[in-house]
Order: sequence, then structure tokens, then C-alpha cells
Amino acid sequence: MAKIGNYLFLPELHKKNVKIPYGEHTKNSVFERQLHLLPQEVRFCKKCVMSNQRPRIVFDEENVCGACRWWEEKEHFVDWDLRQKEFIELLNKYRRNDGNFDVIVPCSGGKDSGSIAHKLKYQYGMNPLTVTWAPLVYTDIGFQNMQNMQFSGISSHVFTPNRTLQRKISKLGLILIGNHFEAFGRGQVSYAFHVALDLGIKLIMFGENGELEYGGSLKNKDKCGQPIEDWIELYHKGSNTKEIVQFGYENGYIEKNELNDPSLKYFSPPPADELIKNDVEFHWFGYYNKWMPQENFYYVAEQYGFKTNPEGHSEATYNKYASLDDLTDPFHYYLSYIKFGIGRATSDAAHEIREGHLDRDEAIALVHRYDHIFPNKYFKEFLQYMDMTDQEFWDVINAFREHRPNLWKQSNNGEWKLKYQISY
Repeated sequence: MAKIGNYLFLPELHKKNVKIPYGEHTKNSVFERQLHLLPQEVRFCKKCVMSNQRPRIVFDEENVCGACRWWEEKEHFVDWDLRQKEFIELLNKYRRNDGNFDVIVPCSGGKDSGSIAHKLKYQYGMNPLTVTWAPLVYTDIGFQNMQNMQFSGISSHVFTPNRTLQRKISKLGLILIGNHFEAFGRGQVSYAFHVALDLGIKLIMFGENGELEYGGSLKNKDKCGQPIEDWIELYHKGSNTKEIVQFGYENGYIEKNELNDPSLKYFSPPPADELIKNDVEFHWFGYYNKWMPQENFYYVAEQYGFKTNPEGHSEATYNKYASLDDLTDPFHYYLSYIKFGIGRATSDAAHEIREGHLDRDEAIALVHRYDHIFPNKYFKEFLQYMDMTDQEFWDVINAFREHRPNLWKQSNNGEWKLKYQISY
């Protein structure tokens, strides 16, 4: 992975005489609207390793999570032949032979979106356009994998928003929501719809229903796509970009002239009525095809030489083929560990139990070994990107710990410890 210092100059984002109380803003934030909805009692699924602290997850009377129940259902009760027929009918509805693209695939360059685009072109005869919202900080391996996908014959549209503004929104995401990746996730979801409107493309093919596959709301379990009215709740922690940016302007993060920056609109989707008027449709590939992340990796490795992490497994997990695109990515998972007690190894192991790649005891051992690890390798680079000091970062982290007293306790010497850990 490339280091920021090798090729980027990152100026300070704020004037030196402006002191912003990051930790206080975190303590008083109202933008992370999931936390107060989580149960106080911590429980773990008896089939996988996921806890009930994952937002919107559903546990049944047998203490099994909704994602595990969904896996059982899709293994034994979903008629995949029928869904494949429906998929072909959908593609035929939008298939074009006039030299224009007929489907957009929002694409980070990773194994999942890459496999979808490749299959749509070479297995289903579509004309896909991958649309990429540039990572916050490219990794060498992520950029290489993106290039490999493009050299396989996949057309790609890559957009890089105003990087200064993106860094500021990233900082606001970290401080107000506990997720610096808001500056990526919001754009990656939203920008594809702007491109669809601009190019007159009616079909957008996302990967999987993450709420269903990994544990979350079951409200859209039987739907083939994400209803627009659910985006804020299910994708953006209950807060829209406009209110976060307004807070940033009022509190010294964002300057007045940046409120009119042309790239700002792409952090939010187009108006719902405009998408409806233009018949733009959102579909999940995983609704029509059984979703298997590891199989997606095998596919792209064979088809266009997708490479794993050259450093071995990624920090805080045993996995070496997922989430490789962004140098700052490990801090997204670390904040999940702080806010929910769910680290990267838990996230990886839970779905690999369901898919039959791990048994539960193996998964628990991996969680114990990796979940708590702080991503120290690129901490200096992350602070440089965020334009924060070490102390300012830990002020924010500890403020989020204080938001979750049912998860964290602080000893007399100031050390924080997670109260609950899954056991064998």
C-alpha cells in the first residue's frame, strides 16, 4: 500500500488560529441517530459471531440473527431458477444495441462490484458502465485492481470530488457520526444516480442488500432493490449530507464559499421525484443471484487477475482480499469496534460462518485474535489526512466510548476495556 507522504501534499484544512473542539462536538453530536436505538443488553447470535449491537439487526426467539436465518432461507427455500429468469427479463428490458451503455454498476474496484460488471458484460451480454467515486486515499493494490478490471474490457467512469472539501466532510463524518467514510459512502451511493440521469441510463445494479446479508433491517427482504425513501435511515445513519455540511459551516470546518462548490451536490442523491420521472431503477445483483463474497473473489482473480493484499492479511482481521481500495479503510472498521463492539474480524467471520468457510469455534478464535487490534500501520498518515493531532483523535474516540457505557468501562488508570466478548 502506498503511503500518503510518498505522493501527496496535504495542507492544513483550518487556519492555525481556529481551534475546533472536536471531542466536545462528538459528545454533543445528534447526527449518529442509530446509537440510542440499540439494546442495552449485549447478546451474540448462537450460529455466527455477530452481536445485537449491529444497528437494526433482528434476533429471533432462538437467539439467531436475521442474517443467519436469511442464509438458511436462501439455501433451502428461494427459487433461484425463477429469480434468474426474472433477472434475464430485467436485463432484456433495458438491453441496448445502439452503442450506448445500458446499465451502471457503482464500483469501488473491489472484488464484488468488479465481478458484477464483468458478469454483466461477458455472461449476460450487457453494456455496463462502472461508476467510481474515488477512494479517499488510493492504495497501490486498489489502483492496480481497478486497472486490471478496466483492462479486461470494462468501461469505467471515475469521479474525484473537490479533495479539500472531501477531507472536511470526512472529518465531520468521523467527529459527528464516528465514520470518516461518510465522505466516500455517500458519494459512492449517490453519484451513480447523477450519472444515470446525465447519460439517460435507466438501470443501476448494486451488489447485495447488506441489511439482509450481514444483519440489519428485514423490511426490504423480498424487494429487488432499495426504496429511495429508506436511504437516509439504512445508508446514512439517519442524517442527510446537507445538515452535516451546515453544521460544518456554522462551526468552522467548512468555509462559506465551499457551500457552493459544484461537487457538493454529488454527496447526496438526486431528488427522488426526478429519479421516478426518469424511470431510473435500483436493483441488487444479489437478489437474483446467490451472494457469496469469497466466490466473487475467486471469479475476479481468475478472470482479470485481481490481487490480494501484498502485506498479507489486513489489519484487525484475517482477511486479505476485501476492502483494499482505500488506505484509510481500517479506521472505518476500528470505529465500528468503538461504537458497536463489532470489529473487522467479527464482520468477516460472521458471513464466512454462514457460507461454510469457517466453523463457529474457528471464527471465535479469529475474533479474539484480531478484532481489538488498533490499525497503527498508517495511523500517522490517517491523522495527516484528517488534519488532526493524536490527542484530538483520541478525544473523539473516547467521546464515542462514553456514548456506549453498556459496552465500555474505564479503569482508574484511564484504560478503556470492552465489557463483553463472545465466548466459546
